[in-house]
Amino acid sequence: MIRVENLEKSYEGKPALRGLSLSVEKGEIVALTGLKGAGKTTALDVIAGVCEADKGVVEIGGVSMEGETSRARQLVGYVPAEAPAPRDMTPRAYLKFLADARGLSARDAAEKIDAAFRLLGIQDVADQSMRKLNRAALRLSAIAQAMFFGPEALLIDEPTLDLDPKEIAAVRAALREVSQERAVLLASDNLTEMCALASRVVVLSEGRVVSEGTPDQLHNMTRLSDSVRVVTRADEAAARAAFTQVKDVTVKGAKLTAEGTELTIQMNGDQREALFRAAMQANLPLLELSPVRKPLDKLLEGLVSERVEGGAQA
Repeated sequence: MIRVENLEKSYEGKPALRGLSLSVEKGEIVALTGLKGAGKTTALDVIAGVCEADKGVVEIGGVSMEGETSRARQLVGYVPAEAPAPRDMTPRAYLKFLADARGLSARDAAEKIDAAFRLLGIQDVADQSMRKLNRAALRLSAIAQAMFFGPEALLIDEPTLDLDPKEIAAVRAALREVSQERAVLLASDNLTEMCALASRVVVLSEGRVVSEGTPDQLHNMTRLSDSVRVVTRADEAAARAAFTQVKDVTVKGAKLTAEGTELTIQMNGDQREALFRAAMQANLPLLELSPVRKPLDKLLEGLVSERVEGGAQA
């Protein structure tokens, strides 16, 4: 329902998008991520029809943004990172104003607006002045205004900006529900949050796609080759004595935690089964044996600098 081919956009001669291509189907949530300045916001602005591309194709539900701009824009709900909020209006009054501009009947508008507020769990602030709302409530109200009329495509820049864990959970649930009937495209430099929300993640750097994959594929790329984390309810000396007997392993570090002793072990090849047997033979209560992973934000830095090998798509 969203089709983008070879988008190019420059500002004052500086390229912001360099041949960007992507697609988002109905029922799919796709996320654009990358470091600041990667081109994420520019991409959403162009796809939403806020600004024109220098080159390339944007289609929303088969409608060309270049050939039928007004009609294509009507098919998009867009929430920028800093969404406008008329401080002298309530969220409900603002959505009614937008509904009138779209030509919705009063009854149809009321039903759609109430449904959006219920979905996002903000019924209690719907009739409060936006001047009195905190940033989280304003963010949720902005998402409501972008989706209440049932757009073909929903675009959100920084969808969980300023939200607490409960509100983030509400947005995640709402996006999963509304995505069943439309294409959803998100943008954020928070790779962890995008992996929690999206079914596919596209990594941008300097306006280009440098990697693309599912959250599972990206999580798999965080695994540090041949390193495992072992937690056992035994003292450090006993743990070291047991595991150093295993061929081709080196205990790289150990520390005491609330659960017991945590060791980082470097393996030459896959020695997990041998480590498990060593723990059993030494009667060490084994609580965990898992791959050591780098944080997702470090993975993002690696993808952008093209230091990551293998994985989803480089």
